Amino acid sequence: MNYSSVRFALGRILQICAALFLLPLIVALFYGETKSALRSFAVVALVFFLLASLMTLKKPKHLRLRASEGMIITLLTWLIISIASAFAFMLAGEITNFVDAFFESASGFTTTGSTILSDIEAMSHYCLFWRSFTHFVGGMGVLVFAFIISSGSADSVNIMKAEMPGPRFGKLTARLRTMALVLYGIYFAMTLVTILLLYLGDMSLFDAIIHGLGTAGTGGFSNKNASIGYYNSSYINWVLTIAMFLFGVNFQVYFVSISRGLKEAFKSEELRWYLAIYLFVSALVFFGNFRIYGSVGFSFEHSFFAISSLMSTTGYSTVDFTLWPLVSQMLLILVMVIGGSAGSTAGGLKVSRVVVYLKSIREEVIKTREPRQISAVRMDGEILPDSTKQSVLRYLVIYLMFLGVGTVLVSFDSNDLMTSFSVTVTALNNVGPGLGRAGPASNFSSFSDFTKIVLTFLMIAGRLEFMPLLLFFSPKTWKRTS
Repeated sequence: MNYSSVRFALGRILQICAALFLLPLIVALFYGETKSALRSFAVVALVFFLLASLMTLKKPKHLRLRASEGMIITLLTWLIISIASAFAFMLAGEITNFVDAFFESASGFTTTGSTILSDIEAMSHYCLFWRSFTHFVGGMGVLVFAFIISSGSADSVNIMKAEMPGPRFGKLTARLRTMALVLYGIYFAMTLVTILLLYLGDMSLFDAIIHGLGTAGTGGFSNKNASIGYYNSSYINWVLTIAMFLFGVNFQVYFVSISRGLKEAFKSEELRWYLAIYLFVSALVFFGNFRIYGSVGFSFEHSFFAISSLMSTTGYSTVDFTLWPLVSQMLLILVMVIGGSAGSTAGGLKVSRVVVYLKSIREEVIKTREPRQISAVRMDGEILPDSTKQSVLRYLVIYLMFLGVGTVLVSFDSNDLMTSFSVTVTALNNVGPGLGRAGPASNFSSFSDFTKIVLTFLMIAGRLEFMPLLLFFSPKTWKRTS
């Protein structure tokens, strides 16, 4: 570990992150909540910036960052900014318990969207804005955002790799900073369109911004206790259904569609699989729910909304799906696990990995049946090297390990297997609502502090795809190097 380089790079990133805490002051000024915002977010921003500045006073002679050091910087950034946000909530008097505040903050930045708040509508406007803004920043990546603002460096790729979700089979452009700017440009434009469409419906501008930011980051924090169900609007439901689906698409597809046309974009095998899984599961849930509601239109609308919400790992809700048939609930868990596309703001295993798993099984069956036949796993027409396949399969093993251990730890606080399993899935895949005791009509306030801490670290582990957390707890990582 090159401690001086890690200290300096971390300090530079945290200086930029500190400035983000000033944005709620603008909202507070508009709604006459300035005094409370000054004693909370302004104080945290100042202390945060001063501490970060101390870390950058002495610049190392040679700023070198290996991949492992980039991952440690990424994990520390996410932990520190979540802790700082927790103190801001506490100083504002909105959430008085640190564990609760830390849970809420990490849930925001990881775009999970699980909440401990029982009365969301009682929260101040500037805190409501901050909760959803953490989704927007965390969706594309805190460090990607910091990299765009700063000048960047050649070593920045080792930091950004730890934060960009999903396996990478290619890149958009040769220049890393150009790639980040292109992605954020598309992300920002799509967010503005979503906010505008919501505002044209029955939402106020503030509500449209809150839900637009939450949709863009596929986070799902709402400023209403009943989430999207509060509006009882088919227009809003369909705008969000389409928007959540689109934010679950690999952003490389949008870049290709702009530069080369839609026909070229639809050559993406992951996109075709994503669309096929979404339509197939939505249809199954629709047929299951039709027996309950007896209305084609109502069942169609809310079934497709729920699958779009949970597959994109956004987590908004219009109805309490814990009351749906068991088969529908199992399908919801399935899409929560699969998640969205690599290179999107969605969580989950990612569609591309699931496709590799299925093709690897097929390849193994062919080899067993016909040992002499040559077979290979292909993505977008290209043969995947063995190293990539092994990496994707290792990820599944790590995922299942975290899922198993997490479910056991949560079970100490619950005698309901559906609850224990679903809250672990929802934390690990950054979804938001679970099933059973943690359904969309409930919240996480009833869980013990121990369970909340476990779920908080599962959120961060799932968002950063495990390796930074595993490296953090490896003693060899901290061995000093020059």
